Amino acid sequence: MEMIENRTVDPEGQSIPKPRIRLIFAICWILISIGAASIVISIISISQILAFIGLSLIFWGGILFYIKPEGYAKQVLLDAAMPPTFETLDQIINELGYKGKAIYLPSKYLQDPETYKAYLPKLLEEKPPEPNIILKQEHQLFLKNPEGILFTPPGAQLAKLFEKRLGINFSLVNLNYIKRNLPKLFIEDLEIADNLEIDIEFSSKSLFGIKKTNYGLIYVTITNSLFKNIIKENPKLSKISNTVGSPISSAIACVLTKTTGKPVIIEDVQSSENGNIIRVTFRIEKLEYTEPFQVKTEPVSIPIAESITVPITQKHEIQKSPQSPIVEIPESIIPTINVQRSIGLTLILLGVITIVWIGVLTWNDVFEFNKDLGVSLLAYRIGEPIGLGIGMKFIHYFMIGSVLILSGILAYIQKGKKILDSFIRPPIIPRLFDLSLMLLGALIIVWITELIVFELVVYNKNLIFILFAYGTNTPLSLGIGMNVIYYLMIGLALLLSGALSYLQRNKTSKTQLNVKIDKY
Repeated sequence: MEMIENRTVDPEGQSIPKPRIRLIFAICWILISIGAASIVISIISISQILAFIGLSLIFWGGILFYIKPEGYAKQVLLDAAMPPTFETLDQIINELGYKGKAIYLPSKYLQDPETYKAYLPKLLEEKPPEPNIILKQEHQLFLKNPEGILFTPPGAQLAKLFEKRLGINFSLVNLNYIKRNLPKLFIEDLEIADNLEIDIEFSSKSLFGIKKTNYGLIYVTITNSLFKNIIKENPKLSKISNTVGSPISSAIACVLTKTTGKPVIIEDVQSSENGNIIRVTFRIEKLEYTEPFQVKTEPVSIPIAESITVPITQKHEIQKSPQSPIVEIPESIIPTINVQRSIGLTLILLGVITIVWIGVLTWNDVFEFNKDLGVSLLAYRIGEPIGLGIGMKFIHYFMIGSVLILSGILAYIQKGKKILDSFIRPPIIPRLFDLSLMLLGALIIVWITELIVFELVVYNKNLIFILFAYGTNTPLSLGIGMNVIYYLMIGLALLLSGALSYLQRNKTSKTQLNVKIDKY
């Protein structure tokens, strides 16, 4: 696809290129420039600290410079754009009076093995036609013999995206690979769902004491899919969701049919009351499956190798799931809430204990021993009857307690993930760099601020003297030629660079998380 530049129009109506301000690149060059200047100054002043700072800034600037962020679209735009496609397909099916379920066809039915097609029969229990019949009518929408619709399923492009992200062809892998890698792709790479579980079961029948395959059922449970609102906010599309499938269930059906080489039918769709959890049942006739572990058969007690391919050998028999509308799944299947709240309460308790303990010690110092509050909070307690560890002060424990309480509250009210999402959501690596810059800058500023307050309160020094003269040949040396003001400027530069880079990545994100758009 040809890329189109942003353009503007001059008074004469001519299209001219519009300059694009790359803030992220500007920040990278600023970091590299500051780093280079720091190295030059370190050579002149013989300062190792400046040399390390310069190398770090050049490293981060170079990393950020060569990382290209991916394109995004707001989820609200996706929710608005997808329903019309389903509504059109639903209208065609209803007007023609088709009752069957979509059958996703493997590559042997098609001339191009890399395309995806689904066949919708007119009758409910009609089986898929022979491959040669589909091959003769592959480019037709309405088939006459047998009567049905041959169309590109809504999840075809998503399935191609899955292949591109995994770097494989689904026709060359087996179900074990899909079961192992598809959840990771959904959760960590594309981040289009919070969780994905795949279970494979089989219905079998016995022939002379040996179990033979009838059909296989694959259960896929999806939690918090980015496509959940498409069906939830459009109840009229629930029928088409059971017949053809939602974008994600359709994409998974495309993956399964290409992997197994057999037709796939979306047998059943179940949903929780709020739509956050969806369980899709896929039916595959004569499914062959390679078990990754040893399977015990009943009633034949014959040892089976660890990995064999059989028509189907299963631990227990199941019955065909009856066709049913969308039903509810109990929310109790998510056991993480109580664990998360227990962790939150533990953190809150530790924070309260820490603050109460330090509060009692501070009270005793101020009211029992008549110490100054500033000295009590900011002075080291080395040599005191109650030592807090080398370099530890009361103020440090107050900060630790406060962080524990805040973290516990966030974990308890289950908001911590939403806050962290603003940093770790895609693209994850650049956001981690931004977070690292801000964290490093904040630590430097907090450290220098504490030092300034300590000198002002405990030793009553002049602020100008502390900023511009303090640091060299003093008990707390800051490095050769390094003053407090230098570290303050470095911390502010790091904090500002990280914040600007973070804001640049979020300038188009005003709602909850976005969906990745693959650029071809």
